[in-house]
Amino acid sequence: MLIGCEKAIDDFVESPIRSFENQVGTRFSEVRSFDFKPPEVRDISLEYASGGNAIWGAIGRSDHGKLYLGASTHAGKDGTAFLYQYDPLNSTLAPEGDVLGQLQRLGLYKPGMGQNKLHSKFYQADDDYLYFSSFDEQGEDTGVNPTWGGHLWRKKEDDKNWEHVLATQEALIAVNLAGNYVYSLGYWDHVLYQFDTQSDEVKRVVVGSVPNHISRNFLVDPQGHAYVPNVILDSSGTIQAQLNEYDTRLELIGSYAMPSYKGKNMAAHHGIIGYTSMASGNILFTTSDGGLYELHVFSKSGDKLSYLGMMHPDGGAYIPSLFPLDGNNLIAGVGRVPGKKSYEWIIYELRTRFSVAYKMDTGFLKNALLYGTLTRDDEGNFYLVGRSRKREGAIQQGIFQEACVHFVGHRKSGSKLVDYPFIAPFTWNSANAGYEVVPIQWEKRRDIGSAIRVHHAQVA
Repeated sequence: MLIGCEKAIDDFVESPIRSFENQVGTRFSEVRSFDFKPPEVRDISLEYASGGNAIWGAIGRSDHGKLYLGASTHAGKDGTAFLYQYDPLNSTLAPEGDVLGQLQRLGLYKPGMGQNKLHSKFYQADDDYLYFSSFDEQGEDTGVNPTWGGHLWRKKEDDKNWEHVLATQEALIAVNLAGNYVYSLGYWDHVLYQFDTQSDEVKRVVVGSVPNHISRNFLVDPQGHAYVPNVILDSSGTIQAQLNEYDTRLELIGSYAMPSYKGKNMAAHHGIIGYTSMASGNILFTTSDGGLYELHVFSKSGDKLSYLGMMHPDGGAYIPSLFPLDGNNLIAGVGRVPGKKSYEWIIYELRTRFSVAYKMDTGFLKNALLYGTLTRDDEGNFYLVGRSRKREGAIQQGIFQEACVHFVGHRKSGSKLVDYPFIAPFTWNSANAGYEVVPIQWEKRRDIGSAIRVHHAQVA
């Protein structure tokens, strides 16, 4: 039986058939108990891109589990960026075209044009298209847009020919979406674009930001509302940041304070850097200073945004990668503390607001820069992107797969096996650059928060 209804002013036409995990581009895992050993990292290098610079967080997935990533190059005349598809099932990496090549194919190329950045995440929308954006960096300066602006793109999973959606005067640094609403964020001044996949209508609003500052990411909730930082310098010379909420008509309906969102040099502050959706629809995100926030997307009260403090147990840290674990209570992040070279695997429990951090073994990546948020494959692996330097000094771009190891302990209780959460602590052994198990007695724990505390006490 089909029941028709009119489209609400600020709602979806109908609930999508796609799973929520597919809508937000991640996977949740059942967490009964797990070891606290940082995940093993495997390098998947790119061999195609010439003049490569880095993969600046440009990764995402399709509903069928294929991963997409964008490799950027240096700015300049005829600078372009490359798209790749990675299939985790057979570990194959295939080129899917480059920006200037697609502009030429579509008759949109102009002599001297540059589009050296594919910076946004990749999202599949309800129309089965993958959406992403590109931009140029030539000529950009304080308050001055790049010469060749930005472009919003889409493509089908099985088609190497892209479709052009929108050209903008701003550089389009980020993309996010929900339902039939595709949003992209441009700089300078935090300009938000909305593309409606059903009507092809385009809307635009200037959110506002201080000179030379751009948030690397923004948020979209399951209702199709977009959340973008509004950053100002008040009369006393103090940075004030609010998270502005826009409905699907692109009207401002809320503004929420972000107390940690500040810095002496806002050009070096990257705004919202990591984020992850939870099964409830709530969104966790980190800011460049290390602050962790929870957005209660369905709340109607003034406490829609909660500041949870610094995510890293030692305080401020740059954590551009967030992932859901169980989708309810536990998240994981990858980042590093200022002044330290090593990256850490950071586990945070929402219920207790307790976190622990463990050094990751990324020594095989020289001078690594790691980014990428939210993306997990169907097997539960986590994915980072970025760059490192080879011995001869050349820049190597790649994606880095983290095989997260969890396990459930079984112990006899009477005549049956019962699953008991248990703790297998690991300590860093500098002598052999590996991890050693610190044996402790099995203990039944009612929640993972208890496990985190016991583990932390054993290792600290």
